[in-house]
Amino acid sequence: MTQIDIGYTKKFIKEKKKLARKCPSIESDFEDFKQALKVDIKYNNYSVPTGNDKYFRISGLKEYVTLPAFVAKAFYCEKMNKGMKSGFRITFIYDPSEMFIYFVQFYFKSKDEIEDKDRINNLFK
Repeated sequence: MTQIDIGYTKKFIKEKKKLARKCPSIESDFEDFKQALKVDIKYNNYSVPTGNDKYFRISGLKEYVTLPAFVAKAFYCEKMNKGMKSGFRITFIYDPSEMFIYFVQFYFKSKDEIEDKDRINNLFK
């Protein structure tokens, strides 16, 4: 089986720790999310499946951004009792040639309405 590697920005790690106050189970919930994302990618011929309500490709990025970026809108938080509609959003970049997922932003949609496109753009400068 092909291994999919994971990476994180420092801001992502900091945001995840901060959001743990809102959802105390976020560490284990995020581990479950990562495993589910890897399975979804594997069963979609090693690409992110965007034909569902879970993952959406981010548009409007600069032309020098060479890899696709996505936002996950379905994140299960065990302690919030809202199912997959917890309100958490995760942005990530997926490199299919390197089999690598790079997590960029973790936010709550009531605080940040949309993903930080500048943060993604700056990763490619």
